[in-house]
Amino acid sequence: MLMVRRHLAQVLTGVLCLGGISVAGLPSPAQADPPPPSNDDGQVIVVPGDLSGLVAPPHIDMRALEQRGQAPVRPGGPAKKSAGTGQDRQAAAGSSDAADSPSGIPPGCFLGGFGVGGAPGAGRPGGSAFGMRCLPPLPADAPAPPGAPAAPPLPTPAELAAQAFEQLQLPLPVPRHSPDVRLPDGRDATIVGENTWIWTDRGVWHPAVQRVQVGPVWAEVTATPVGMTFNSGTGGSMTCSGPGTPYDRSFGLHAASPDCGFVYTRSSVGQPNDQASAEWAIQWSVSWVGSDGTADVGGDFPQMQSRARASFAVAEVQALRAN
Repeated sequence: MLMVRRHLAQVLTGVLCLGGISVAGLPSPAQADPPPPSNDDGQVIVVPGDLSGLVAPPHIDMRALEQRGQAPVRPGGPAKKSAGTGQDRQAAAGSSDAADSPSGIPPGCFLGGFGVGGAPGAGRPGGSAFGMRCLPPLPADAPAPPGAPAAPPLPTPAELAAQAFEQLQLPLPVPRHSPDVRLPDGRDATIVGENTWIWTDRGVWHPAVQRVQVGPVWAEVTATPVGMTFNSGTGGSMTCSGPGTPYDRSFGLHAASPDCGFVYTRSSVGQPNDQASAEWAIQWSVSWVGSDGTADVGGDFPQMQSRARASFAVAEVQALRAN
């Protein structure tokens, strides 16, 4: 009787059956047997670290993929499977039937763990496996049912250009002038008879673009600054070819602007609040280009202006010289 018990203990120690999976003398991870050599049958091979996968994790033998460049695809496409989880569908949705991924895994396939076997209420235990799983592609959008209203016709590029023209926002000039002195009453002023430099901040001197697209049809409107007009507010005006040049002391005390200057010949006394209400206006050349998906078209709109005003006094300065 004692010999029978010892023999039974040896059998239980050597072989243990768990849910149909045999584990023989479970080794530690450091003592796990090396994976068996791969026979290149053109498939991705899952090699477990031990028979149950409980001690040493399984690994994938990719030598078949490296030798052939891609895993073979089953003729007729992947076998029919259940819809799977949201993650499964997401993994299959981004693949194309016509191109393989750089890793050599067929489109619509992924590597990972998933449940196998078992059935609720059937008394058969289930398990898990690690390998390659392929899902069928998602169905294409169904055609419109008969009698459904037809899609509205696409607009023309010219119609979209008109919309873009209405939506276009032009930068406003930022008025600057010199001399820009402060009078005793706190008003800003320039001087009668002095060379007054006129300019706008260069940050607004750039093309403005507006684009509208509907399906393959698009139009893009571009407004380009081409000049600036200065209205003195006292009856005189001038046109400049650019944004003007900011004054700097290095130009000299009474130097004239090289590209945008004005000389006031009388003071602003008698004007509203004894100030001149001057206006800076940028001229914009506006054109458009577009396409209906097959041919390019384009055209020109009337010139546009963006305006800004500034109020300042024009003061007289009397120089007294002692004998």
